[in-house]
Amino acid sequence: MINKLKGIVEDNCISKDGNVTTLAYWSDVVFAKIVFILVPLSLLAIVPAIIICLQTESYLILWFDVFCFLMLVFVGYAPVFSVKTRKIILILLLFLTAFVLLKELGNFGPGLAYLLSGTIFILLLFPSKKTFAPFMLTLIFCVVYGLLIHHGFVEIQAKHEDHLMEWFAVSSNVLFMSAVFSLIIPFFFSKLEGILGEKIQLLESVRKSNLELKRSNEELEQFAFITSHDLQEPLRMISSFMDLLLKKSADQLDDKTLQYIHFATDGAKRMKQIILDLLLYSRANKPSEQLGEVSLNEILAEYTQLRRKLIVEKNATIIFDGLPTLETYRAPIIQIIHCLLDNALKYAKENVAPHIEIRAQEKEAFWEFAAKDNGIGIDEKFFDKIFVIFQRLHNRNQYEGTGIGLSIAKRSVEYLGGEIWLKSKVGEGTVFYFTIPKK
Repeated sequence: MINKLKGIVEDNCISKDGNVTTLAYWSDVVFAKIVFILVPLSLLAIVPAIIICLQTESYLILWFDVFCFLMLVFVGYAPVFSVKTRKIILILLLFLTAFVLLKELGNFGPGLAYLLSGTIFILLLFPSKKTFAPFMLTLIFCVVYGLLIHHGFVEIQAKHEDHLMEWFAVSSNVLFMSAVFSLIIPFFFSKLEGILGEKIQLLESVRKSNLELKRSNEELEQFAFITSHDLQEPLRMISSFMDLLLKKSADQLDDKTLQYIHFATDGAKRMKQIILDLLLYSRANKPSEQLGEVSLNEILAEYTQLRRKLIVEKNATIIFDGLPTLETYRAPIIQIIHCLLDNALKYAKENVAPHIEIRAQEKEAFWEFAAKDNGIGIDEKFFDKIFVIFQRLHNRNQYEGTGIGLSIAKRSVEYLGGEIWLKSKVGEGTVFYFTIPKK
């Protein structure tokens, strides 16, 4: 019910064609909030006001309170009228309330507060460069009211016999405050509008950058898809025809020719692997599943089963225990773990059983993981190079691969909002560190 009433007020008091980037729109929002709050507050205040007015026989204030409440309901809930008309009615209601209260209660009292609030409400509801318009309206009110006192058209309760001089003293203070507000509030609004404009420009720039990035990613994914399918066909033809040539004419070819055929076949296989790795890299930051609980212990256990044959052949030891369960994407975590552990197994010392430890340390805003091995180590001057796609530190005769594993790990870590780095000494092993935010 409350939300329905609030919706009616907002529909009536906020311009339909308003631009959310302008102060005019937000002045409408403030206007809607004021009206929605004033209606129930007035209903609560009118009950004790009726009792007091009946006791003091202040019947004019009694009927005026009822009139004001009905006008507030009219401003908020009556259809058809424009937002500007509703604002003008509210402002006039404030000045009329000031007039009645000043006449009935005297120069000192709530009438002055309503008179000053007229200035503030004009500045809030009609933000413009004409900053002294509310001050001039207040000045006109004070002059007219003073003339009414002077000519005896208004009888008021006053503390001094000279009603006009008393009103002059009181109204001068109201005018002073009106002038102050007329200077301060527009100045604040102008600064706020400038800041808002800068924020809007920044958001628009970010939006355009995001669209461009999305377009680039889509093009990259499309390119990777074409690469993984269309460009593999010529490689398959090369490999097939080389194999066919060997089967039919191997006994007629000399050793040099057989070596050339081997080079062609091996090159085609390596090119195919590079294409597949490129496709994998392009999809490293595009998990298809939703966020969920991911157990690092389960992923490590699955890895040891998947690589069981290689682990046995190398007599490797992989230690992990007490790793956390994260609220994150599963696919990037799997890629990170697999890339780091595959790297540790591949670059083990000759005739030395690989020993790998995975540890986790909880920080305030993230988890920090460490993957430590006793492998060949990495020279410090290559720390940045190893994360670049297709960068290798060793030739293919020593170690297989295309040099894409660590670049995929880095891409996946950064997608999850973390960082990755390492510490290593040649001949002593390497420790890869990476972080995953808790949220």
